[in-house]
Amino acid sequence: MEILTQNARNTERKRLLAVNFGGIGDEILFLPTLATIKKYFPSWHISLLVEPRSASIGQVTNLVDGVITFDIKKRPLMIQDLLELLGLMRNGNFDLVLSSGSSPLVSVLLFLSGIGKRIGYNSNLLSRFLLTNPVPLNKNQYAAGMYHDLVKGLGIEDDFLNPQICLSAESRKQIKSLISQKAITRIVIHPGTSKLAIIKGIFKTWPAKDWAHLIELLLNKKNIEVILAGGPDDKEPVDEIVKALNERGIADSDNLVMAYGKTKSLAELGALIEAADLLVCVDSAPMHMAVGLNKKTVALFAVTDPKKLLPNDKCFVALTNSSHAPLEAPSRASRQDRLPPGVVLPAEHVLQSVLDQLSLSSSQGRSPERCG
Repeated sequence: MEILTQNARNTERKRLLAVNFGGIGDEILFLPTLATIKKYFPSWHISLLVEPRSASIGQVTNLVDGVITFDIKKRPLMIQDLLELLGLMRNGNFDLVLSSGSSPLVSVLLFLSGIGKRIGYNSNLLSRFLLTNPVPLNKNQYAAGMYHDLVKGLGIEDDFLNPQICLSAESRKQIKSLISQKAITRIVIHPGTSKLAIIKGIFKTWPAKDWAHLIELLLNKKNIEVILAGGPDDKEPVDEIVKALNERGIADSDNLVMAYGKTKSLAELGALIEAADLLVCVDSAPMHMAVGLNKKTVALFAVTDPKKLLPNDKCFVALTNSSHAPLEAPSRASRQDRLPPGVVLPAEHVLQSVLDQLSLSSSQGRSPERCG
């Protein structure tokens, strides 16, 4: 492996292309990698290559100088599309490229880009020949740590911090008009998951009746305000929850704020989460936003492994379907046949976790950094 020497850690303004395809959650998990690079090479110009759906990551970080987009999920992906991608990589006059992709195609594309220093995972035979700085791939850890291992290809041996989101004063200002100014405990409920996960048949959702039941239980507590939020892809689940709330006769509660459709950007969603005391969500981008804001979180998991998606920190609680075992547990096969897809947890169980989280000392939180 060719390692950058100490002589390279100077004021020379090298140009680095960081490639991290995925959703917003993946981009947030990638932030510690960018933070460490910026720490060691503060003068470098860093461009981040992402999918179009994740371009808004630039709203909540000041670690990159530019965001470039390419639709790697396009189907069919034609030769001319790959040539377009190579053009983006070549035209940037980059000195180094660092990629989180682990497939052989990634190694080939990085090699064909002509960029001199190529950092990626030593995950296949081609990577060992086509990358100048291959690093070991360890998937059995928190994903932010897995991404952070890539800095070893730059000769950096350092621990990583959790992702950190930075918010602008403008995004905070936009949210002030949305929430009440009462001295009250605020809980954001965000039921949404990515459209791509649904298309892939990965069901991370919780039934609308259970969300509505949880909201009712929270509103029955004193001095709790519930904020129901959602992104552009969440209209259907939010509508179903509102219908269930109407059936329970609590849709017009004074302590229920309907915020769906009122956060116009990723930065505004971040500001809403920051303004709350706690977030309840499924495995989704808002969960990673909450981690980036060090906000107390109760996240509901159905099929994914929370150990790989949440840091080991008592501020963030993961509830899985196995967290609540039935009194008489049937065999695995029969249980799997009977359970609907998605999260299967009683609302009372989630409520108790929320109350436990609220009882934690608020002193352990940090104030997110302001962006310009």
